[in-house]
Amino acid sequence: MLDTDPISIQFDIPATDHLGKNHVEGKVRFMADEVEIDWRVKGNVFRGGNAKVETVKMPYSQIEHVELRKKWWKIRDIILRISDPSLVEMIPGVEMGKMTLVIDARSREEAEKLESLIDFKRSIFILDEQTKRIDRLKEES
Repeated sequence: MLDTDPISIQFDIPATDHLGKNHVEGKVRFMADEVEIDWRVKGNVFRGGNAKVETVKMPYSQIEHVELRKKWWKIRDIILRISDPSLVEMIPGVEMGKMTLVIDARSREEAEKLESLIDFKRSIFILDEQTKRIDRLKEES
């Protein structure tokens, strides 16, 4: 049976520069109808305190691909490919809709549930789209 509770995963996106100016920390929540990404740029010597938390919401239809990378039999990273890169372009470390999220150790158990949830949500979306297409074809003929 598929669990319908939201899955919350704490993550980091390491800084792209050596001084750590753009280190991102956040939480990705896989809700019933959409995915919410709460993120902020982590504070450092150059910036001072942490930046304010920003939220990105997207439907499951925008997720093209999910990959769970393992190292020594434990999930370490989640790679999300987003259909519309403009949804996540403001997040430092994201390149053309490809997000590599380093999973916090406390969220690894939750990440195990992620693959089946995403597959289920994508299949519902594809089924809905096919049903709409068939209905349009029936109306036309």
